[in-house]
Amino acid sequence: MLKSLFIILSFIPFASCIFAEKNPEELGKVQWNRTLEEAQKMAIRDKKPIFILFQEIPGCGTCKNYGTEVLSHPLIAEAIETFFIPLAIHNNKNGSDKKTLDYFEEPSWNNPVVRIVKPDLSPLVTRLSGNYTAFGLVSKINAALLKNGQKIPEYLKLLEEELLARAVGTEKATLGMYCFWSGEKNYAQLDGVIGTRAGYV
Repeated sequence: MLKSLFIILSFIPFASCIFAEKNPEELGKVQWNRTLEEAQKMAIRDKKPIFILFQEIPGCGTCKNYGTEVLSHPLIAEAIETFFIPLAIHNNKNGSDKKTLDYFEEPSWNNPVVRIVKPDLSPLVTRLSGNYTAFGLVSKINAALLKNGQKIPEYLKLLEEELLARAVGTEKATLGMYCFWSGEKNYAQLDGVIGTRAGYV
């Protein structure tokens, strides 16, 4: 009995590897729902807005970069999955994808577009189009949370600040102090400082 149990347990991970579905690179690391009907049911049940990504798959360089650079950021993927019902609509396919595209009057074969809608499918915030940066998406997520009456988590506030700082440009300063840890702590609390690193000079 013990021998057969061992065989079954050792086979389960192998089987799950065979059947695990990997996202195309254009969809990043988010676990997406694939039909509007399914997403809307979940949104009504969980009282969450729906985060809709209209994406070309397989897509152009912009689409691939959006997936690998923006939608693969662990904090962005976590925020989408935690606060919204994620829905990916392929904007170059027929069937239910095309029906959803038509419903929202989105163009086919387009660069990534994000809509965040209420469970009744009315817009929560304005459509995100033409801004393919992590900062653009995080600021839209934070605006949606506020509009939905939710408090923005501290990590998303900090992430938005950091991404904005990196977008407009940062400078580096090297300072000498009596102590690594108190110096790093004090400077990290100043407005405009997005990172510190202790070391010897």
